[in-house]
Amino acid sequence: MEDLLDAARAAGDAADLGGLGDVGRVYEEGMSLENRRGKGVFYTPAEVASKLVSYVVKRGPVADPACGAGVFLLAAGMALASGGVDRKVVVTTQLFGADIDPFAVALTRHALAGWADIEVSEVTGVVEADALVGRRGLWPNISEEGFGAVVGNPPFLGQLRRNTAFTREQREVLRNCYGRLVGAYTDAAWLFLIHGLDLLAPGGRMCLIQPQSVLAASGGALVRSRLLEDARLEALWFDRSGVFSAQVPVCAPVVVREPDSHAKVNLLVDGSVTPAGTAPPPSGGESWGYLAAPLLGIPTVSPVANGCVGDLATVTAGFRQHFYGLVNAVRESDPDQSGRPLATTRLVDPLHFRWGSSPARFSGKRWLRPVVDIKEVTDPEVARWVAERERPKLLVATQTRVLEAMVDETGDVIPVTPLIVVEPQLQEIWRLAAVLCAPPISALAAVASAGAGRSPGRMRVSAGQVAALPLPVDQILWEQGASVAREISKVGARSTKQDWGYLGEIMCCAYEIEPRDVLDWWLSAHPALQGRNN
Repeated sequence: MEDLLDAARAAGDAADLGGLGDVGRVYEEGMSLENRRGKGVFYTPAEVASKLVSYVVKRGPVADPACGAGVFLLAAGMALASGGVDRKVVVTTQLFGADIDPFAVALTRHALAGWADIEVSEVTGVVEADALVGRRGLWPNISEEGFGAVVGNPPFLGQLRRNTAFTREQREVLRNCYGRLVGAYTDAAWLFLIHGLDLLAPGGRMCLIQPQSVLAASGGALVRSRLLEDARLEALWFDRSGVFSAQVPVCAPVVVREPDSHAKVNLLVDGSVTPAGTAPPPSGGESWGYLAAPLLGIPTVSPVANGCVGDLATVTAGFRQHFYGLVNAVRESDPDQSGRPLATTRLVDPLHFRWGSSPARFSGKRWLRPVVDIKEVTDPEVARWVAERERPKLLVATQTRVLEAMVDETGDVIPVTPLIVVEPQLQEIWRLAAVLCAPPISALAAVASAGAGRSPGRMRVSAGQVAALPLPVDQILWEQGASVAREISKVGARSTKQDWGYLGEIMCCAYEIEPRDVLDWWLSAHPALQGRNN
């Protein structure tokens, strides 16, 4: 560890951001993968930190509330000193950081001390603490006005993984600080945005790297809304290049603490932080996915509609309880035993159920023909939920590039979380199949959920979002589309590009949308056509 401290000081002495980034990476790689993931520890590439800081830091003081090895603070110090301010003055009066990891704090102190040519003990603005809880009290010497800039890369602690979820005690502490902003699925990184906003002086600017889920996740709506109460979104950096070793899609909102809801948002992309155009500003807690959509090649559409899916169907989604309640009831199909086909996300393709022709994974196992033995579903609540699904329905997959919906006319299939279940009257089932397979509807869903998927370009839609999808205005073309959807379903995996192109063009026209751009995008992303020229 002493070698890393020496290397951090040497990198600071040479004003070598890349070298300091290497120190952080070596320290990160020295941790077990479980420890890194549990703490959300993934250090920032020096090039990204440097370019984001140069965009954001216009004046001090500067705070990094989760400073890691100090790359952001060193970059901020170099930016402030470029105007002729003495390095020692910058480090001792303008740079402030915190981290819960004492060795990370030591790395930052050594780097800044080396850069300013001072003793490590003189770097008093970098402290070992949990900034989310400590708030402004960590740095008592800062004026009540606040910081000129807040930068950094806080830990990503999503609540769907056991090793990153808050304990009950942690959640209570955070709720005491942030109230109803702390929901069941609130990532700790989102709360750092609220903390950073509280630190900012009027006119101050903030850039904290975030999981892309902050843009569109329904659980982040209150956070997005809170940010826009006292600030405006000046820019959005959106990475498509996979610059982080964590393999988590990342972005960084650039927020300015000043009211101005009319200024356009500057778009920046990839590890090079390159300008990529502008977009209208967001409002309230609505999805910010539309900001990322053009960066992912998703077309913007304005369909002419008459009603929504929820007018014709009940739309639901199961919970974790329903998933685990089926585990002991699933087995391979046996002609001598009864069982109902199990549908997983992998088995759902547009208008095609791949059960029996493709393998599936469920509860950590690989299955060829998984079925549910209803008699073995012992949880009464899960058994009731399964019984209620015994009706004609459509199943919609998640984490897909376009909407993928299959039809279960007989009601025999048992869906498993996270599939979304759309349950109309039987006479509406093929009309809704055509809607969910319409290119404009996939584009709308992709725009609304851009950033929320596991990787850029993958959509993660909720039951509420599916229920709100619009119905087409042209009834005659809609009926024609329903007939074509039924015919495509009959041929299943043998459907052709011409089949899908015909359905897509009909449904574009049913929504009074010019087909060309949205149809090309939809066909290029369509799972039934990948690798085909037919």
